[in-house]
Amino acid sequence: MQLALRLATAALLSICLSGAASAHALWLEPDEGGARLFYGEFDDNLREASPGLLDRLATPQAKIAAADGATLKVEKTAGSFLLSGPRGAKDSVIAEQVRVAERKQGDKVTRTLGRLAARYVPDLSERAPLLRLDVVPTGKPGAFKVFYKGQALAKAKLELIAESGWKREFHTDADGAVETSLPWRGGYLIEVVHLDATAGSLGSEAYDSARSVTTLSFRATSGIEPLPTPPVTTPKR
Repeated sequence: MQLALRLATAALLSICLSGAASAHALWLEPDEGGARLFYGEFDDNLREASPGLLDRLATPQAKIAAADGATLKVEKTAGSFLLSGPRGAKDSVIAEQVRVAERKQGDKVTRTLGRLAARYVPDLSERAPLLRLDVVPTGKPGAFKVFYKGQALAKAKLELIAESGWKREFHTDADGAVETSLPWRGGYLIEVVHLDATAGSLGSEAYDSARSVTTLSFRATSGIEPLPTPPVTTPKR
């Protein structure tokens, strides 16, 4: 009876699977020596490598997620960026890469500030926002909040993805908050994208608008047995 209920629950939840692939993003996973930063598509377990699209990224900045957090050493490997340095068992880690990209359409040139960021949390205790676009747990399992420039971001679209590829979409409320169940044990990723039409500059580089993509990765220790994780895919570019 219990097995039948679990299978029925799994079948019902699998209806929420989406056929559309997510855009490339950064995400963090803990590693014995610190943490690893991957670039690709979490739902498909697609991980870019070097030589390949991983080389399009400049070396990201990474640190312990605290106001005075220590900077972590970042080293590119064949399939990820290795982050190393002193980190406590309860420490959250953040990493970010920012650059201005130029696009030409006819005689018109547009410049967009692209901000790719990632945060890893070892538990779902409440965390303070630090990234420009940040999604953080609020201390209650399944409860999260999105911030942009330190302010709660209302109506933000989030995607919750389990490591099996199962996913759901949500929107934050007027206070930037969202609550969801975490049905499976194992790894999860929350991805949020925000577009800002405000022009500005990054050092000496001017831009017309900004696009930020941030992920939050964590593991749930309770729930039903997870679906199989897709095998790691590393495309040849």
